[in-house]
Amino acid sequence: MDAKKINQEEELELNDEQAARNDEVYSGVFDLCRMLSENPELEWDMSFIGEIADCAASILGRHGIRVRFPAVVTNEDGSQYIEEYYGGDESGE
Repeated sequence: MDAKKINQEEELELNDEQAARNDEVYSGVFDLCRMLSENPELEWDMSFIGEIADCAASILGRHGIRVRFPAVVTNEDGSQYIEEYYGGDESGE
């Protein structure tokens, strides 16, 4: 696992490239929502965009498809690390 652990007092953040990747994922999901709803005026709402993105990543992962969806993961002890791929699986790189 390519994880970057940090001190518990620090807040870990995605870098610009990782944040851009997530923007790309969320934009793609939003386009899908507008197409499925047949509503080109659908307003951006992360309450459903984020949920759909997570669900899609989970389904793809269950089917063995590698999904790059960077996230800051916080452990129960408060320590954090970044996962580049949904579920932490980076096999095949």
